[in-house]
Amino acid sequence: MNARINITLMTPDASVADAVSTALHANGHVVDGAPVRDLRDLAPHLGRVPVPIVLVDLDPAPHQVLPQLERIISRFPSTRFIALASNVGSDLLLEAMQSGFRRVVMKQTMSADLPGVLDRLTAPDLRAAGPSGEIVTVLSASGGCGATTIAVNLGEEVALKQKQPTLLCDFDCAYGAVTSYLGLAPRYGADHVLHYAGDIDGQLIRSTATVHSDRIHVLASPASTKTAAGEPLRFERLEHVLDSARRAYALTIIDAPRLTIQTTATLVAASTTTLLVLQLTVKDLRFARATLDALRDRGIDPASVIPVANRYVKRQVISLEEAAKALGGIDVVPIRNDYAPAIHGLNFGQTLAEAGPRSSVRRDLQELLAKIESRSGATV
Repeated sequence: MNARINITLMTPDASVADAVSTALHANGHVVDGAPVRDLRDLAPHLGRVPVPIVLVDLDPAPHQVLPQLERIISRFPSTRFIALASNVGSDLLLEAMQSGFRRVVMKQTMSADLPGVLDRLTAPDLRAAGPSGEIVTVLSASGGCGATTIAVNLGEEVALKQKQPTLLCDFDCAYGAVTSYLGLAPRYGADHVLHYAGDIDGQLIRSTATVHSDRIHVLASPASTKTAAGEPLRFERLEHVLDSARRAYALTIIDAPRLTIQTTATLVAASTTTLLVLQLTVKDLRFARATLDALRDRGIDPASVIPVANRYVKRQVISLEEAAKALGGIDVVPIRNDYAPAIHGLNFGQTLAEAGPRSSVRRDLQELLAKIESRSGATV
């Protein structure tokens, strides 16, 4: 639980005020004074004293009040607004986020959801200290090569080591494989951060991420959320998002398949380490070499990328030495094929630390982590 804060509530409904007070009791926050009844009183109230958090009851006509609330929210950028509503459809959720709300909480689940939302929004902001976390980007040479499995399990291994959560960012707009792997049902995704018109800070990322466990938080793909509208991710503010993620988490791992080479280059340039996951096939090696050449053309040293041969078995048609030669002399790190624990983890939403703690694939991932640390000089 974070330090106690005073919260302003806007609602004309006494039963909502009582429910909010009950929910806040779980983590020590309190409503400051009597609830503000409507918009006519809210702006003057905010103008009198600094208010860190405002809870706004959108019922009974959310779409009518949101345009007026957007104007108020824009006047108070240091205040974080959370909406309360009885029915949260995709249209309302998107409109509320575009208006500047950080979260929309359903009244029916408020007692369970609101304390966690407030804790994440009021966590200490490390903005003044500057970015401090590390970023690892995981690229894939082909669909189904196992890049997501590597991303998820590297995140778990680092979190177990550091005793703090890893952020997994899923930029796969086609499938949202991270969410599928972990069996999550996120309400918010990466689009709510990348497309956000206001200030993108560490608190926005923490409050948008879906908590899988105390070791893994997920900034989900738009393809995984109920509000997915098929709109591609826009990456104009990507560098801002990456800086904010580094302030919010000690490690951010980005699962980044199917992106343009320009976006890929931006991620690689911002990352402590980049992994390029492939299988030892001619097709994957050709794609991997083309990616490395395209990065070089954009001024990025291909030696900063670690090629990873997933599902490796001895006596393959293409050896590790031949793969390294095909990639311009860059050593390829093998991850052995260990089917049983890998498929068990995938089927049950478990990491290898749970599904196969003594498996060869987990040992190889731990060795890969050691290589990353020795090459980068950073503790990840």
